[in-house]
Formats: sequence, C-alpha cells, structure tokens
Amino acid sequence: MNAESLVADLGYGGFAGFVIGFAVRRVLNIFLMLLGLYVLSLLWLKSKGVIDIHWFAFLDVFKGMFESFGSFIHGIVRQVAFSSAFLGGFYLGFKM
Repeated sequence: MNAESLVADLGYGGFAGFVIGFAVRRVLNIFLMLLGLYVLSLLWLKSKGVIDIHWFAFLDVFKGMFESFGSFIHGIVRQVAFSSAFLGGFYLGFKM
C-alpha cells in the first residue's frame, strides 16, 4: 500500500463521513420535529377528553426505537474500513 492510495482513502473516508454526518443531522432534526408535533397532538387530544395516555407504555415504545437506532449507527461505524477519517468527517458534517 503506497502513500498516495492511503491519502486517497483518508480523503474519501473524510468526505463520506462529512456527507453522512450532515445528512444524519438533517434527518434527525426532521424526525424530532415530527415527534414533537405528534406529542403535541396527543396532548391536545387528551385535553379535549378524546384519548387517555398511558405514559409508561408510550415511553417504552420510544425507548426501544432509540436503542435500535443506536445499535444501527454503531454497526455502520464499526464496519467502515477507514473509520478514523470517516469519524472526523462525520463530526465536521454533524457540527455544520
């Protein structure tokens, strides 16, 4: 393995990490906005007396969803061959 291919792999890994980090942040913002609107609509329906909310069951559903998302992200990061550049780019893309 020569230095040129190593630098190219680091560049590609950094760029891929940046793009994916940027996209994950945007998708996460949209997801959290929709989640907030969903919870607000449930609270509005509860205030009108249409539904009754069992908060412990509600939280268990979202807890399982976030745990599976975390394991999904962990699996992706572990499988990337050039992880150091990928994580650096991901961090920069996420912070942007």
